[in-house]
Amino acid sequence: MSYFKAAGLMLLIHLAFAGLGWWLAERDGALIGTLIALGFHLLVFWYAEKIVLKLHNAREVGSDDASPMIRAFVADCDRLAMRANMPRPRTYIIDAFQPNAFVAGRDTNHASIAVTDGLLKTLSRAEVSAVVAHELAHVKRGDALAMGISSALAAVMTTIFGSLAYPLGQRKRVSRIVAGLCARIGQSHHREYAADKQAGEICGAPVNLANALLKLERHTTSLLNPLAERSPATAHLFVIDPLHSPSGPRRGPSASHPPTARRIERLHRQAAEMEGRE
Repeated sequence: MSYFKAAGLMLLIHLAFAGLGWWLAERDGALIGTLIALGFHLLVFWYAEKIVLKLHNAREVGSDDASPMIRAFVADCDRLAMRANMPRPRTYIIDAFQPNAFVAGRDTNHASIAVTDGLLKTLSRAEVSAVVAHELAHVKRGDALAMGISSALAAVMTTIFGSLAYPLGQRKRVSRIVAGLCARIGQSHHREYAADKQAGEICGAPVNLANALLKLERHTTSLLNPLAERSPATAHLFVIDPLHSPSGPRRGPSASHPPTARRIERLHRQAAEMEGRE
């Protein structure tokens, strides 16, 4: 279903460019708008993954890394990918104290999972595995493509509107507002709930993900993620909202993620159901 959503989003972007072109210069403008939209689609489809990883200074790691902690992370990615019956995504580390993770890519054969070193240092190995399972679920469901498209759209729009607002001294504020509005196009609370549920099935222990989310919620309110703050358009890619809010975690339908307490409640319910089937 997420692939259909991605196709629908790309169609809307195409129509928006073509419509704007028609309004400016009728037939010729529509043609130019269509070509621009085509270029945008090709850029997103082939390079969005690399762009997102570069925005967060992610570095690729493998099973031969000097750190035992990173080697364990890569090994768990291998094991969980096998359980999910899919290729292992390329593995990346982000140098950030805030514990968090995200996935990028267009399909199961072209995907990358990135975790902060703060995640590996804060969570237990079982909890890290549960977070990895959540990100693998996004890849398997086809969510990563739709999320990447909306992030690319938001990045373009924030650059345009941020530049226009720069003379007024409101660039950061306007960029954040526009990023939030554009990201809402691709965000889905249902998608996060579905990935949580599938992650519980992949890792076999929904409680581990529930415990991980609880820790992540506590740390994201106290630790800044500077790179995420500079690229708010990518916030909805993370397992939990990485942006700092002085008033605490964001709530309601306008938030990039569903309420963490509700996610935890659902995971505990799933764990009870799995125990009942045994």
